[in-house]
Amino acid sequence: MRLGFSYIRYRRFRVLFPLFLFFVSCSRSLEPGLYQVAEGFLRVGVDSLGNETALLYRNGGGLWADTLTVDLKTDTYQMKPYHAPEFHRFPMRELYREPVYGVEETRDIVYGRVLRGEEGERMDLTLDLYQPGNDKADSRPLLVMFRGGGFRGGDMRDSCLVEWCRYYASLGYVVSSVDYRQAESRRFEDTEDALFKSLKDANAAVRFLLRRDSLLIHSGRIFAGGADAGAITALNLAYMREENMPEIIREEEDTTIVIPPSLLRGFDVRAVANLWGAVPDTTILHNAKIPVISFHSREDRVVPFGAGFPFEEPDEEEERGFFRSAWEVLISIFFSERHPFREMYGSGIIHRILKGRGVSSELHAYDGDRHNLFIREDGSIDYPLFDEIKEQTAAFFASKMVIAPVSLHQDPEDPQLFVIDRTEVETCLWNVDGGALLGTGEDTARILFFPDASEHAVSVSGEYASGLTFYERVVF
Repeated sequence: MRLGFSYIRYRRFRVLFPLFLFFVSCSRSLEPGLYQVAEGFLRVGVDSLGNETALLYRNGGGLWADTLTVDLKTDTYQMKPYHAPEFHRFPMRELYREPVYGVEETRDIVYGRVLRGEEGERMDLTLDLYQPGNDKADSRPLLVMFRGGGFRGGDMRDSCLVEWCRYYASLGYVVSSVDYRQAESRRFEDTEDALFKSLKDANAAVRFLLRRDSLLIHSGRIFAGGADAGAITALNLAYMREENMPEIIREEEDTTIVIPPSLLRGFDVRAVANLWGAVPDTTILHNAKIPVISFHSREDRVVPFGAGFPFEEPDEEEERGFFRSAWEVLISIFFSERHPFREMYGSGIIHRILKGRGVSSELHAYDGDRHNLFIREDGSIDYPLFDEIKEQTAAFFASKMVIAPVSLHQDPEDPQLFVIDRTEVETCLWNVDGGALLGTGEDTARILFFPDASEHAVSVSGEYASGLTFYERVVF
């Protein structure tokens, strides 16, 4: 009986199966979804009565959508399911803001040699190097720091400067504390000479570091900073050009032996940390648009917050007594010696000029007359303020790590084309809501919006060459 019953079922199956295939082929229905066709995109759906519907979204020609009356069971349209390109939001990275690396130090690296004095005595120009240990980045920012000392002294291994350099190396910077030539006396000619030769040395040091391939420095991400005379040097490095230097300095034979003599840099400074510094000439601030963060006491008696002569000896007159004889007054009026430094313009003026020019400038002004904000009156380090300043500067530098942040916009002459400035972009991914991607280029995406979609939006996410990430979404 079982064999007979099975045989009967088999015979029925042989008769009914072709009919089943015929029925299926006659009622074949596409799954609702989005399909690519030659003309553009075909979206298949089901209406409230259960009838199959279809809209054709054309790639161009001014007609965006047609309601189709064709039989979708035919092969009129060569269709394939549309799969949107991969998209994900890159995790936002707080690079260069938190200490994550150990620090490797190398001292007394000779970056140049100069001849000084009538006898041509050779002098080594040196720098100390601080690097992030176990850093896998192949495109690292450089921070060059210059010591203070009024162009007549100072120490590139000052405890505050060393701590500052170590901190920034732990953030991921290659950091260098750079020594430079000093004035041989307090005569105006010597201090003026030192002011501009320190700039030549600063340029030489940066060029030297950029030529060391093993440091993996990105030439477009160079930051500069310093305190006191070091801040003056850092600002000059960013803003001063050869035409701003005295003719005697420009035309003299540069006696640097190791480094090529030209002042032409081959690099640009991304941002400056101005720690109670100044500029010798406000016109240099029109040479570039380089962000500056400044810290300065309003009543600073050594380097003026506004305009004045720097590196005075404020206590010298007080030590001689408050009153002077009439004879001394007359001598000071008619036979006074020239001040050893030219008049300079401090952080208050720098900030005002830069803001007026639309340049990013951040000023932290403090009450009182303390010159070195890191040092208390008793000579101890003011660590709360020291930490505050270095962290505020780190945040400022990190915000300037990318000069051209991604900005997404629609081409006014081609509404389907969406563009970003990818000058500094390493990787980017595109996504669209309420439409489909027709194609993507290095900095563009061609997008077809569906007219009946509830929302139209374009998103782009990616990574800058610096390692920082971005995400932009624009709703239309």
